[in-house]
Amino acid sequence: MLETVCAAVIEHQVDVVLIAGDVYDRALPPEWAVAALEETLQRMTDAGAQVIITPGNHDSAQRLGFGRGLMRGSGVHIRSALSDAWTPVEVSEPDGSTTLVYGIPYLEPQLFAPTLGLDRGHHTGVTAEVIARIWEDVAQRRQGVPEPTVVLMAHLFAAAGAASDSERNIGVDVGAGDQPEHHEDSIGGLAVVPLDLFEGFDYVALGHLHGRQRLSETVRYSGSPLRLSFSETRQAKGAWLWDSRSEEPAQALDWSIGRTLAQLESTLEELLSPATVQRHRESYVQVKLTDPIRPARAFQRLQEVYPYMASFSHIGRQETPHRTYSAKVEQARTDTEVIEAFLEHVRGGRGPSAEETHLITQSLQAVRP
Repeated sequence: MLETVCAAVIEHQVDVVLIAGDVYDRALPPEWAVAALEETLQRMTDAGAQVIITPGNHDSAQRLGFGRGLMRGSGVHIRSALSDAWTPVEVSEPDGSTTLVYGIPYLEPQLFAPTLGLDRGHHTGVTAEVIARIWEDVAQRRQGVPEPTVVLMAHLFAAAGAASDSERNIGVDVGAGDQPEHHEDSIGGLAVVPLDLFEGFDYVALGHLHGRQRLSETVRYSGSPLRLSFSETRQAKGAWLWDSRSEEPAQALDWSIGRTLAQLESTLEELLSPATVQRHRESYVQVKLTDPIRPARAFQRLQEVYPYMASFSHIGRQETPHRTYSAKVEQARTDTEVIEAFLEHVRGGRGPSAEETHLITQSLQAVRP
């Protein structure tokens, strides 16, 4: 994945790389991840690009920001402190104009609302206050100079953005594919930041949601370059390429990195058919078995032909009203029927075979006085 990103920077002669949070997947990243980031940043700056990074909700802002003052001279700008949010990175354009890039780190509302002088701690209020201070800074910089291009980076859940199962909850509980809207009636609604807060910016680069998506002409999520759950199987993956000197909208860069994902929902017979196996054998597979009764050794048989099967479940397709396990046990009249009810329950409706019934009978006879 890092090879692909660096190759895109070189191919398109990118001047500035924006990374809007979740650089790591945890607050204490493993040593190999820290080394990989260092090598990647070195390759990007060697290619002539500047890199601007804001921490996300998965990152430790303080740890990610270590050495940021020293790295600034090499072209790596880490905006990890609250005050960094309204202090832009100034990028000089060939025509003499300036692009101002403001990076808002992930701000946990309960922690930062008091510092910002807010009575209520929620994402919408904190973001609105920070953006207001950004515009105050822009107004001061506009005095007596050519109109700058203004770019915003932020890590948050924006209204109309589509979620997946892989994002950590940051105040709004949504299912995969849902697109919640901002509203004032609940804390969850206030965790969704309305798009009108981003009006006036020439470009807004957002992080947090894993699907690459366009929320408006100027507001975009780059998404995660890799697929991190089966809910992301059909998501667009890649990045956005934006030219601040052009009137054209941002261009999508499509990346297909790593092993593909496949969600299969069918009967065992269909899943074992040569055509289906040939098409999905090399994919990470999520299997949902629809046979009314779970076939014998279904998991093992599928695992033999799908070596990268990552998820298996038997969902069945009940033709008659399904009795609960407790109801079956309650109606059982003999010890044998209790065991049969248990086997049907754990096997998704498949009771004991004739051989198993014989073994059950023998076992019960052996333990009875």
